[in-house]
Amino acid sequence: MKIAVVGGGGVGGYLAAKLAQVCDVDLISSSTKELILIENGQPQKVRLPIYSTPPKDKIYDGVIFAVKSYVLEDAVKKIVPHIDEHTLILPLLNGIEPYFRLKKLLPIGQVLKGAIYILSNKTSQGIEVKGKGAMVVTELSELAECLERADIKVKIPRDIDKAIWQKYLFIAATAALTTLYEADFGTIASKHIEEFQELLEEIAHIAQKEGIDITKEDIQRAVKLLQKSPPNSKTSMQLDFEKGAPSEVDNLLGYLAPKSPRLEALYKALLRKAS
Repeated sequence: MKIAVVGGGGVGGYLAAKLAQVCDVDLISSSTKELILIENGQPQKVRLPIYSTPPKDKIYDGVIFAVKSYVLEDAVKKIVPHIDEHTLILPLLNGIEPYFRLKKLLPIGQVLKGAIYILSNKTSQGIEVKGKGAMVVTELSELAECLERADIKVKIPRDIDKAIWQKYLFIAATAALTTLYEADFGTIASKHIEEFQELLEEIAHIAQKEGIDITKEDIQRAVKLLQKSPPNSKTSMQLDFEKGAPSEVDNLLGYLAPKSPRLEALYKALLRKAS
């Protein structure tokens, strides 16, 4: 299977490195010159083709989008000439909207739904992975089978929309509080856990209004996930704020803000912090 992984950050770099062991993989990234994967503190150089734009006339069987939401349109423009009606397309971006945006932007191809759980960041040394690697939640497909062969955990849920909201529930709340308080996961878990749970409940209420059955058990699962994650972990939005780089605050909190006065106030506080 010929696969393009679009985006060379913590998610895309990791997926490309793992998939290159079992598939024909191109990493599409204008900012990546070489790929070094750091797992369990051990760096390993990964040999695979890296292009800023895909090779002329190449058509991919599968495309994984792992870019920040604010560059999705530009990434799509690079890929459109390299897909056909059979290409499987898997967005692994944060948030609810990327799937629907891709459905509108792509004239052909089969867009799958999906989400990824991973703690990884791109550093000056390479793609550094914390914890046990990744878990991809998606629909049954040949692309999912490739991920499994690459030793990436894959879950095929009965309700993919609920599964995506479960990830969104967690990442929106953690990104908001780690960025607002300039704190890692351990600090949020020890000093702001009540506020974290209240945010989860607010987001769950919005999901329920949109027909997604997010339950109290889902909220408690998100709390436990925070508590058992490596305490020094940071969210990608937090790291972007620290670097003064563009962030996904609009994608993660902007979607929720019009639906909740509390989340709107939090969103505005983060916008002020960014400026």
